[in-house]
Amino acid sequence: MPKGIDMVVGGGGSAPFPTPFVMNTKQLLTPALLLAATPLAAAQIVYGTDDVTLDDNHYFNTSSGTNTSALWADGEVWGLADDDVGGVMYIGDGSALLAWPYNDPNPATAVGTFNDAGRTLVPLGLGYNNGMLLGYDNDALGLEGFWDVDVVTGDCTLFFAVASTAGDFGGVDIDPATGLIYCSNDAGGYVDTSGTSGNGVVAVDAVMATETIVAPYPAGVIDIDGLALDPAGVLWMLEDNPAPLHNYNLGTMMFDPAPPMNAITTTEVFSGGTYTTGFSPSGSGLGTNYCMAAANSTGVPASMSASGSLAVADNDVTLTASDLPPNQFGIFVTSMTQAFVPGAGGTSNGNICLGGIIGRYQLPSQILSSGATGEFSLTINLPTMPQGSGSVAVMNGDTWNFQAWYRDGVGLGSNFTDGLQIDFN
Repeated sequence: MPKGIDMVVGGGGSAPFPTPFVMNTKQLLTPALLLAATPLAAAQIVYGTDDVTLDDNHYFNTSSGTNTSALWADGEVWGLADDDVGGVMYIGDGSALLAWPYNDPNPATAVGTFNDAGRTLVPLGLGYNNGMLLGYDNDALGLEGFWDVDVVTGDCTLFFAVASTAGDFGGVDIDPATGLIYCSNDAGGYVDTSGTSGNGVVAVDAVMATETIVAPYPAGVIDIDGLALDPAGVLWMLEDNPAPLHNYNLGTMMFDPAPPMNAITTTEVFSGGTYTTGFSPSGSGLGTNYCMAAANSTGVPASMSASGSLAVADNDVTLTASDLPPNQFGIFVTSMTQAFVPGAGGTSNGNICLGGIIGRYQLPSQILSSGATGEFSLTINLPTMPQGSGSVAVMNGDTWNFQAWYRDGVGLGSNFTDGLQIDFN
């Protein structure tokens, strides 16, 4: 079992966590470990097509590998962008801009026409970052570039004109950390500003006025209309027909060798996609799963979920860990920082998904058994979140991350669930 700190409850064989069951804080917080391992956020992708006969839009959660379909009605998807602060999906439907508040039971509503001083634009891709909605359009006057779109009126102002008009940029997403605009380019005759030519994903730096091909298309694929960038460094390439959800790791420069399938059922003309951190389909619970859990002695990885309310004032959150080995003890741990430490630095079978200051729900009443069902739950108190040797209160706008740490009778004797990020309001 991991050793290292004084998280000992009771003693002897009858105690739930006798002396060996201690969490190694030094391993958790060692900067070298955190820097050496890039956080593996589970991507949450929303995508769709321009199918006119059905609501062909979907949410894909890589943690569970499931698609949730028909999120909104009356909105063909040519471009798609997510405002996770405002809780709104923006949909480019040809020349019309639509908005859909998260989980609104009503159809997506029309904002207005993409309009530049009386001229109608038809953006093929949308991206949202830091209060700005960008649309890519090959303007009828030959001016190809990105337009700053007013989300209240649909009025457009040229933001950045690309250097080459030979490109065919369909999918668009924006890296919130760098401001780089990532675009899928279908045109084989396109030449970036460094002289490299061909199709693939292009990173546009509007500040430095550079365009760089940074990723190829999957073998045999020539038409990528939607693009979603996971800030962990993974590009999701979205087609307009039944196809794999190809994803490319910018760090390793490798494609996923076994990508999951999308939920599209017919071949269409356009598609769009976006990465989201704030959206979960109605009924799917609170928060966003992230990080990669290791399989336990049941043969599957354990997972986190939560129910209740995101409103701090409600103080209503219940955490649940599922797919645990039966009749094993465990606790929940929490932090405001994400990380990824494989094998907990060599002290566990599982992976730590938390960094920074890590709090433990370790009071006697908080030490839980998975029982015969392989599951345990805990209702937490938002005004007293454990942190180090004390506690802090959750504030409006805070993001907290949770994991469960549990005993397992194989290998090093313990394991972890995946991580769960909850954004409070």
